[in-house]
Amino acid sequence: MDHSQHSLHEGHNMDHSMDHMHNPDGTGMDMNMYFKFSTDEYVLFKAWHFTTAGGLIGSMVGIAILAAIYEGLKYFREYLFWKTYNSLQYRAVSLPDKNATPEEPQVVQMIGGVIHKKPPTMLSKMHALQTILHMVQMVLSYFLMLIFMTFNVWLCLAVVFGAGVGYFLFGWKKSVVVDVTEHCH
Repeated sequence: MDHSQHSLHEGHNMDHSMDHMHNPDGTGMDMNMYFKFSTDEYVLFKAWHFTTAGGLIGSMVGIAILAAIYEGLKYFREYLFWKTYNSLQYRAVSLPDKNATPEEPQVVQMIGGVIHKKPPTMLSKMHALQTILHMVQMVLSYFLMLIFMTFNVWLCLAVVFGAGVGYFLFGWKKSVVVDVTEHCH
């Protein structure tokens, strides 16, 4: 083949690579860059491969659970954050004496105090827990992103459905407008 034909052939491969990417290990697995309705898919790992409708449904359930766990983890981290960093905590208020007679003038006095908490240090157990939960949340968010990037419509729907269920279960308890633990939206 002469040089001009070789260049034409390379150009064809370049254009063709926009449709899908060939696996460099020569296994023949392709990653299609368009949405598809397939019952034959690899999910995250070579061992997570399904070829049947039952495998697809089982994978969808597992993916939906992962997405719901991700949403729950976001809420849990927010809960821990506000529980830890809420700088004021009020003690219980004492109520007036119930044994006082009606003839006696009652003085209603609210007795209470404020306890100032010290924020956790970098080496505190709470910060270590938040760091570990952050890493787990980050891994889950990337897994969900990579699952969505399979372009398998069924798996994409499982991610969206699971995130919706997770938000339904945990999102109603959200106490702030700004989500400090958000990673993938």
